Amino acid sequence: MSSATVKQLRHEFPRVYAAARRGPVRITKHGKVIATLDATPALSKPWSPPDFTARSEAILGSGRKKIDLLRLWAEQGAR
Repeated sequence: MSSATVKQLRHEFPRVYAAARRGPVRITKHGKVIATLDATPALSKPWSPPDFTARSEAILGSGRKKIDLLRLWAEQGAR
């Protein structure tokens, strides 16, 4: 099975999925291809989250700003 209709996908999903494990299956609706179902295992490495700490250090630098809290509070109180 290299193609299946939307109706077959709904009613015979296990059969369509088994065909998709062997190779791509075109899903059609009214004779037009609307999707391709490919259930072969991916060969790429698994997803891992980005390193936000390294990214922020690259953008902002690794040094921390020194804040004079007394001056900051005095400025806020003067407003």
